[in-house]
Amino acid sequence: MIRNLNNQLATPNSDLEISNKDYRSLNLELNRSYGRLERSNKELLIFNKQINTQNIRSMDGEDGLRTLIAQAPIAMMLVKGEDFIVTMANAPMLELLGRDEAIIGKPLFEELPELIGQPAANKLIATYKDGRERAQSSAPVTLQRKGKLEEGYFNFNYAPYIEGGRVTGVIDMALEVTAQVLTIREREERLAEKMILEETLRSSEQRLQGILETMAEGVGIIDLTGQLVYANPTAQQILGLSQSEIKDRTYDDPKWQNLRLDGSPLPQEEHPMSIMMRTKKPVFDYEIGVQPPDRDRLYISINAAPILSQDGQLTGGIGTFMDVTTRRMMSQDKDDFISIASHELKTPVTSLKASLQLLERSHGRLSEERRVKLVSQSIRSVETLSKLINDLLDTSRMEKGQVKLDKKVFPLTDLFKYCKASLEAAISKKIVINCEHAIRINADEQQIGQVLINFITNAVKYAPQSPQIIIQVTKVGDQEIKVSVKDFGPGIAQEKLTHLFERYYRTEYSGQKFSGLGLGLYISSEIIKSHGGQIGAISEIGKGSEFWFTLPVK
Repeated sequence: MIRNLNNQLATPNSDLEISNKDYRSLNLELNRSYGRLERSNKELLIFNKQINTQNIRSMDGEDGLRTLIAQAPIAMMLVKGEDFIVTMANAPMLELLGRDEAIIGKPLFEELPELIGQPAANKLIATYKDGRERAQSSAPVTLQRKGKLEEGYFNFNYAPYIEGGRVTGVIDMALEVTAQVLTIREREERLAEKMILEETLRSSEQRLQGILETMAEGVGIIDLTGQLVYANPTAQQILGLSQSEIKDRTYDDPKWQNLRLDGSPLPQEEHPMSIMMRTKKPVFDYEIGVQPPDRDRLYISINAAPILSQDGQLTGGIGTFMDVTTRRMMSQDKDDFISIASHELKTPVTSLKASLQLLERSHGRLSEERRVKLVSQSIRSVETLSKLINDLLDTSRMEKGQVKLDKKVFPLTDLFKYCKASLEAAISKKIVINCEHAIRINADEQQIGQVLINFITNAVKYAPQSPQIIIQVTKVGDQEIKVSVKDFGPGIAQEKLTHLFERYYRTEYSGQKFSGLGLGLYISSEIIKSHGGQIGAISEIGKGSEFWFTLPVK
């Protein structure tokens, strides 16, 4: 794409001027060729008129006609009878036919069999039969000349030869115009090519503009000084600047700090546009960071190519770029996840290992109370490890679309009682459930229970001072129900709410970072979406948080 744009940008405007000049010249030459062909036609018509006048006067017999044909400046011959015997033929006619005087006195179509069936021969035969004069300009005729068949173009006129009041032959007058016709044809083709070229050049700017305006990549064009002279709409969108604002900048404008991927300042000579301008060679997929003065940092991948004149001189550069911030963030998320997972998995494994080693080495010397405590600690470590592993497996299955729903109809109150009983032994919070007994849903009970338990454990984890946790169920019209879990903890900042359901996202409360992989809410979100519902969170600092989801009733 960048090479094609470069080629189009490098086309000089003078090409259109050259095309117009050639167009005018070709038009003039073509008109001259048409004029020469028209003059040839007029000469033939004038001479034909003279012949017809003489023919009417009977030409003082064949002797007068023979003299006229012999002295004629154009090709002429007389054929007589139904066999079209060549009775007279002057030197121009013999040269035109590629024959000599040996054909005189012989049937025309025996001597020139290649004429049989051709339109020109058919017109000659028709003139003999009906006595009507016929003429044609630039007629194609194939003749055997110099040992090979050649197609030529001729102006011809067939006049009936009358003796005793009846047609006894045909006077053939011909003028070869092959050179003129081929010249005209060649010039018409050249003129057509020039007209196409002119149209192509005339529309190239509009076509290029259309390409640039609709590209999914940002495009910026700079001059020799590095000044931006053009930026397409995608470039304006990526950079968050208008066309006029962009034109006030250079690609290395200090107002926008360019960065290496490690966050250190990018030297001007390392910028891909600088490398391209210095080497006159393209640069591909060069990724840099950009820090605007009033926006979050973004990352862009740049392709840069030089714009060269016809003599190879550098006239500027073109850069295409795309916003790869999401890709870069995903890569960073992956690195963060590996770091988090390593730490989170290491903690329960280390605790489990320590407990088991202590039990193994000192089992006989430990009190019953101490052994029970170590076993309980080991079980908690295994449960923690199991949850981490299950979260990872659930995430993997969801990404591959392998999670299957085992739906059935059940009352919501049964699910709440189960979740409450499962959690109350482990938490000291009071769980209040507000739900109508009649509400029944068609869903995967185990998965919806997983979402609900996740909401409740998060409320306990992140709102330890909340006196109670309220589970509220409300109907939304006739088709949906809404389930919410509300706490009265410190709340969540608004800028963090939109990220809560992202994979690997972990938030902080009052500067404290909690353990976990950041997958619980992501998994909950995918479960609810697979049921055709919606999920979200409402929070206000100091007033607690409410996590909710909706489900179709049927």
